[in-house]
Order: sequence, then C-alpha cells, then structure tokens
Amino acid sequence: MAAVAWSVADLSERLDVAPLLERHRQDGGWRTLSRAITLVENSYPWDVDIPQPERPVHTIGITGPPGSGKSTLVGRLIEAYADAGQRVGVLAVDPSSPVSGGAVLGDRVRMEPFLGRDDVYVRSLASRGSHGALASSARNIVRLLEASGSMDVLLVETVGAGQTEVAVASLTDTVVLVTVPGLGDAVQAIKAGLVEMADFIIVNMADRPGAAETMRHFGLTLGHDVTVKKTTAATGEGIPELREALDSRWVELTGGGSIEERRREKERAEATLIAEEWVRLCARNGAAGEARTIHETVGTILEEAAARWRS
Repeated sequence: MAAVAWSVADLSERLDVAPLLERHRQDGGWRTLSRAITLVENSYPWDVDIPQPERPVHTIGITGPPGSGKSTLVGRLIEAYADAGQRVGVLAVDPSSPVSGGAVLGDRVRMEPFLGRDDVYVRSLASRGSHGALASSARNIVRLLEASGSMDVLLVETVGAGQTEVAVASLTDTVVLVTVPGLGDAVQAIKAGLVEMADFIIVNMADRPGAAETMRHFGLTLGHDVTVKKTTAATGEGIPELREALDSRWVELTGGGSIEERRREKERAEATLIAEEWVRLCARNGAAGEARTIHETVGTILEEAAARWRS
C-alpha cells in the first residue's frame, strides 16, 4: 500500500469550540452541541481547544465483559437520574471493524427510548481500535460535554471486548465494573486488569444462581477500597441503591478536595495516551530513512515525532 502524503501542516489547525458552546447555551437544543461533538470527533485530540467548565460533572465509566448487561444497567441509571430531576449525558463507545473502521453503534439503538428527551443526551462513538477500546477523541468529548453546562451526570459506557480497558480509569471520576454470576475463568481475566482500578464492582443479573458466591469472591479477594453491589438491571432491582452510592461518592470527591488530585492524575494519564497516539501517527506516516535495525528504526521514529511536536 502506498504511503499517505503527510506533513506537519496537516496537524497545525486548531479547533476552538467555544463559539459553538455559546450558541448551544443560547438555543438550548442538542443540535449545536452535536455539531461541536462531530467536529471534535473528527479532529486530532491535540488540536482541540475546549474551555474550562464552570463546575465539575460526575463522569462515571461503566465497563465489563460482553453479556454483562451494561447497556441495560446504563438505561436504568438514566431513568433513575432523570426521574430525580438531573440532566444526563451518555457517551456509548461501540466496537469498530478492524478492517473498515465502521461501528455497529448498537448502544444508541438500545437507548432509543431516551432519544428526544430534553433531559437526556445520548451520543455513540466508534472506538476505531484505539487504546483501551476508547475513541481517542472521547477524552475531549467528555470535556466538551462537561463544559457545555448541560449535564449533571455523564455516563461513559465502554466496549466490553475482553481487553484491558485501563483507559476508562483515566477518563472518568468513578469506574464501575459490571460482571455477572458464573462468569468462571473470565472473572480471573478481568481481575488481572481493570478490577484493581474499579471503584464499584456490580454483580448484575443477581437473580441468577451463584450471585452470592460471586459477591463473596470479590469481597474476599479484593484488597483495595472498592464497593461491591448486586443489581438485576432487567427489573430495576438494586438501581436506587447504586445511584445513591454513586452520589455519595461524588459528594466525598468534591467535598474533600480529592477530585482535584484525581483529575490531575487523569491529565497526566491523558498526556501519556496523547503521546502514544502522536508517536503512532508519526510512525505510520513517516519514513525510517536509512535505518537498518529495529533499534535504529525506533530511534528515527522517536526523533521525528519529537521534532514534529516541537514545530
């Protein structure tokens, strides 16, 4: 395949979404906000200027293996928050085809009952194979939704494709890992990755056999500060208690000042992800020159990436 023509000039135009956000606040509808999100989604993450929000918004990441009922749980949380008079934003990251880059965007279909509501905004993104199953633009879109002033809580549902989704922890204030009874070996796979970073572990479909054993398993094996709860999202059982626990955590984060430190950690993690993305782009579109070994090739890529970033 021929190399794609590429230069620093292709990455030099910055996107300022402040005018669109101001228009969104004036018209009060979702159309202008959707347009701003589309522009951010189609821009490189380092080329977007987003104003600081007037107040922080609780951003909750919801992840877990396929079939754990994440979308049903998200739907129930939307209802719980909206019924309490809060405005809810939902960012659903769908899997992309590794060949075409296309996504099923099935989460938006499953959340169709909430479309058109003034107090609920649903947006789907394609992961495009980016690190941790999160679209590289998702981080900026979360900041954009927070800066819009139109959300009281933001739910980010990530792809549950079995891979380690550590990136969700760098994106959200609270990480919710959803699992189900009888997951067997998959539980161990999860435990080896994101479970150590989760703030909540939700044993969903708790009406199934083995729910109590799964709860006990997590309670005995986890050595860090994590809340384990059970729900049956299909019926709504346990959802009010989960929302209350999430709200209590947000009060603790904002009241004790720990939200500032957590977000500084998020910024450092985000800088690492952006650096990875930048180097990957330079490696894909650059030339190795006369490098003859892998060591020389890596050195050439890093030098070129650094030079282009400084320019």
